[in-house]
Formats: sequence, structure tokens, C-alpha cells
Amino acid sequence: MKLKIRTFIVAFIVNSLMFSLIHYLIDNSYSLNQLIKMGLFFGLSMGLFYTFLMPLITNKK
Repeated sequence: MKLKIRTFIVAFIVNSLMFSLIHYLIDNSYSLNQLIKMGLFFGLSMGLFYTFLMPLITNKK
């Protein structure tokens, strides 16, 4: 369980920061508030994906 929590937190932080940074550098028409909300949503969804769905996909036998 600790491994899943750690995986989720790392995936959440990395994906949120990278998504927001890429959008900030490429298309600077978003406000800081919008960038934070978009980054949090993307980080949450990718964190859940890496934690719960990716092991199911990679462990197919």
C-alpha cells in the first residue's frame, strides 16, 4: 500500500509540473490560476492511471 501511495504522489507531482510547464512555455495565453487547475487535474488523472491501471496493463499473461 505504501508503494502505491508513493507511486501516486510521484506521478502526480511530476505530471502536474511537466504539463503546466509545457503549457506555459508553448501557449502563454492561460492565467496562472488556469495553469494550476489544469496541472492538478492532469496530474491527478495520470497519477491514478499509473497507480491502478498501468499494473493491470503490464501484468497481462
